[in-house]
Amino acid sequence: MDFDWAKQFPEVYKICTLFQLIEVSNPVKYSYKSLSGFLQDGPQCGLVALAICIGPPGAELIKNLYESAKLQNFTYNGEMFSADFLANLAKQHLPCNTNVEVYNGDLDDERIKEFLLDGGIILVPYDTNKDNSPGLHRGHKAHWATVSGGIETDEDFFVLARHGKARNVAVWKLSDLAKSNGQLLEFSPDRKLHDMEYKLPEGGICGPAGLNKRCVLIKL
Repeated sequence: MDFDWAKQFPEVYKICTLFQLIEVSNPVKYSYKSLSGFLQDGPQCGLVALAICIGPPGAELIKNLYESAKLQNFTYNGEMFSADFLANLAKQHLPCNTNVEVYNGDLDDERIKEFLLDGGIILVPYDTNKDNSPGLHRGHKAHWATVSGGIETDEDFFVLARHGKARNVAVWKLSDLAKSNGQLLEFSPDRKLHDMEYKLPEGGICGPAGLNKRCVLIKL
């Protein structure tokens, strides 16, 4: 269990060995694009996810993304509760030859697996558990991750991701991420109690422009 395949990616090798992720010790296929991480400051996880994709992420880049998003009425404070809004922002700030597409449907799908194994990047909204892994909270803990790798094994498919709440790369089952992405049904009641106002798309987070069963596919 020496994770030879991951040695070319130090940040992935670190996590595989630290947590002894035997499930991915001998993959059938894998693909990974190394991206730098960045910790978010406030409700800006979608902007940080996009900044990680654009790279290198930093305060100045995130500030520029925020100002652009606010000017277009995509956000009030940095929050991004619409896959459409984030996709439009991506098209404006990534190189002009980048293919950006909003995907609708179950993430645990052959098209998504093939897209990742072919070097694609996916910006995925999901609910976070306390350890930042994909959870099931009806959208109350909605967060964004940048998925830049896939690992196919004999028994399962895993994704490699970064997000704004952790310094390390995350390794999750695609099926778990898909379940989380597919139950983003309502805006958190807790957030409504705060003095901060949030920009929601028409129909809310589970509407046609929202987050539920939706993500942003990016091919650089």
